[in-house]
Parts: sequence; structure tokens; C-alpha cells
Amino acid sequence: PPPPPPPPPPPPPHFFFNADDAILAAQEARGLGDVYKRQIKDLAAYPGYPTTWGAMPFKDQIIDEKAVVIEKLEHAGAVMLGKLSSGSLARGDVWFRGKTKNPWDLSQGSSGSSAGSASAVSAGLVAFAIGTETLGSIISPSTRCGVTGLRPTFSSVPTDGFMTLSWSMDKVGPITRTAKGSAIVFNNIKNIGDKKEKITITTNTPSKEQIINQAIQF
Repeated sequence: PPPPPPPPPPPPPHFFFNADDAILAAQEARGLGDVYKRQIKDLAAYPGYPTTWGAMPFKDQIIDEKAVVIEKLEHAGAVMLGKLSSGSLARGDVWFRGKTKNPWDLSQGSSGSSAGSASAVSAGLVAFAIGTETLGSIISPSTRCGVTGLRPTFSSVPTDGFMTLSWSMDKVGPITRTAKGSAIVFNNIKNIGDKKEKITITTNTPSKEQIINQAIQF
């Protein structure tokens, strides 16, 4: 008789309540590690996958490039699960397949344009996601969905490989469940002078995680 089928794999870790614990444990183990699973807004290029920008004319677009932020996260050990919906051409929460919903109230859209990023983190699907913002596209959906979005200072995180809406205003940042989680992710994607980055900032200021830890002590 044929051998019995192998047992099913164990369920993936659930990050809904303990995202920060998972992140910190992964950092101690090996960088961000396998438990540090994330998704990214579909304005970021990834080889072999559609980069639709949420717009019907680009639904089959393939860009043979990997966004610098994705490279940084992979270098830190993060595992990319997939892409998340973006409002069409970085506007709102409506894309070519419909409206992204707020998981706490399905009668509402999740706001945008980092609609899928905020919705996925809020629903507990991932520990964190990456969003982009030109004017409110990280903080607005984060507010609507009840999560933490960090809008970094312009040029503090590389935007190479992302759709450009405004060269002088576009920003890339994390969406997480807590401020500390955002600080941890930011420290792994921030601009440190990589050759591919168009703009480099050199600073001796403390990291956001250090600042938050100091504030918690008080």
C-alpha cells in the first residue's frame, strides 16, 4: 500500500495579540526571522509579481526590480507573504477589484491609500505591513482601522522601487499594532546610505526604539 500522507504542517504563528513579542523574539533568534512575516503595499516592485498600483490599466504590469525596502527586510530575515491592496494610483481605498474594508466595521472602507496594509494588520493577518504616504495615506487608514502607522520624515526611508506620486513628498513607513512595533520595523528599513538610495541622511540621533524605551521608563 502507498505510504500514508505526511501530517499537515503546524499552523502559522498568530500575531493578533503578541506582535511585538514575536518581533523581539525573532530579532534575538536571527534578525527578524521566519516569525516576522509581513506584507507590502502594491505600489512596491517585486520581480515576477504584478505591480498594479491598484489601477486597472496596470493590472498585469511586471516590474523587474525589487524595492529597496523589501531588500532591507529580506536581509533582516523577514518573510514576504504577498502584496496588499492600494487605492488606485495611491488614492483612497478603492482599487480595480473593489473597496478594501475596515475589519472592525465591514460597512466602512479602510481609508487609504495604504488600505490593505492597515486592514491586514488590524485583522491580525500579519505582524506588520509596509505602507506609503504622500498626504495621509499611512495615518488615515491606520486611524480608521485602529492600528499604529508611522509616517517617517521625508527621505528617512528609501522610496526606490515604489510608484512615485510626488518626488518631494512620498514616504514609506510601517503599519503595526503598537508604537514600539513601528519603531522596530523602522530601524530595519531606514535610510543608511545604501548605494541604490537617491537620498542619504547621516545622523547620530538615537533610534525611535531607543526613544520609546526611554519614554516608557518615565
